[in-house]
Amino acid sequence: MFSNVVFQTVLSGTLIYVLGQIIQMFILEKIYKYKEILGKIDNRLKFYFKIIKNPGNDAHAIERLQACSHELLQLSSDLESCRKQLLFRSKQMDKNVSQASNLLFDLHIGVFGKSENMSEQNLNKLEEIRKLLNIPNLSEQLSSNND
Repeated sequence: MFSNVVFQTVLSGTLIYVLGQIIQMFILEKIYKYKEILGKIDNRLKFYFKIIKNPGNDAHAIERLQACSHELLQLSSDLESCRKQLLFRSKQMDKNVSQASNLLFDLHIGVFGKSENMSEQNLNKLEEIRKLLNIPNLSEQLSSNND
């Protein structure tokens, strides 16, 4: 009878451990990675704001434009990849993330544009990306820091 209680205790402890590991690997790590990508997108949109706002070879070195373009393309791919790995997501989230990923892809091309119209389009895309991903705008972040 005593060995039965020990066996049940060991078995229940093992099952709880295994269940915890499954939850961590398939749910929590995926959510964390998704949030990490959102943070990186926010950071890179701030970092490359001058290029996005004023695109083209005349204002920036070609190497800097290429680095910005490459990074925006990578973020677009990473965002889609992370979204697909999330087990619990809504159709609205899928739609928003897909649109944001497409806009990041468009920005990756838009950093090479030279017209004032391209600058305005880039800024509109940047604002839309932030809105779709629920990332506060720069002005909102600055006003909340001053409070």
